[in-house]
Amino acid sequence: MAIPESQLETWTHIGAAAQSAATYQSIKAVIEHKDAPYSNRRVDSFLQGSYGNDTNVYGADSDVDIVLRTRGLFHYNIDALSGPEKTAFKSVYPTPAEYTLKSFRTDVIAWLDKQYGGDLDTSGKKAPRLKANGNRRSSDILLVAPHKKYSHYYSEQDNECVEGVLFITTNGTEIVNYPKHHSENMTRKHQATGEWLKPTVRIFKNMRNRLIRDGKIKSGVAPSYFIEGMLYNVPVSEFGVSYVNTVNKCWGWLNSPPDAGDLMCANGIHPLIRDNSHTSWPIQGYLDFLAETQKLWLYWK
Repeated sequence: MAIPESQLETWTHIGAAAQSAATYQSIKAVIEHKDAPYSNRRVDSFLQGSYGNDTNVYGADSDVDIVLRTRGLFHYNIDALSGPEKTAFKSVYPTPAEYTLKSFRTDVIAWLDKQYGGDLDTSGKKAPRLKANGNRRSSDILLVAPHKKYSHYYSEQDNECVEGVLFITTNGTEIVNYPKHHSENMTRKHQATGEWLKPTVRIFKNMRNRLIRDGKIKSGVAPSYFIEGMLYNVPVSEFGVSYVNTVNKCWGWLNSPPDAGDLMCANGIHPLIRDNSHTSWPIQGYLDFLAETQKLWLYWK
């Protein structure tokens, strides 16, 4: 039998919003403090992930994802520029910035260690992590610099670029992403669907959690970021009436899109499904998630 509307409605409930907001505010006060050794590097912070996009689910303990950005430097891609445009760009930026993202990471970790001591975990490949303590939820702090992909450049006053963020993993891999684009696009699509999108994301995330609990898929097969991206692609016309109707119509569309390879992440820049990419969902993970959620639906008890 199908999962009943009452269960789907329960799964739409947002989780731990007040606690996550309080966690972010307490950490923000520390990482943006005027006495931090990097405070002169034009820093700001913002939330990303489930808490940043209001898709966190009730009863599930997930990390609060914080982005700490320095505008004291930036990375760039000028591959699309013509020869004269590249010359113009390099005349303005002839040498790399002396302060690097590696320097920023060193300064931030020293400050976090001073403020949080044993609660700081730097073993992760992407971001230092603060362990949960009291009312503070566990939190990842991604350290980034702006990344600008230029489509034309004649001067600082006459240029076009798409701005994202770049971070460097502990093994030296540079990854560019667009969390602001993701968040803004999700909000616009949510409003366009009559506010059905984000509750539907929570339903699919709860199904994911149930499948992990039951051993049907492994943790990490279906990250929340990609579930949001998957549903972002579904046309507005497929949302509404009821959650049973919405879930069924989302599956119907996802099982027969024009070309699954054309699906995009919610940022509108990266492809959603692609193997061997740091910013896309591996094909088999996507297919396994779709198949297992539909089995959960069909054989619900």
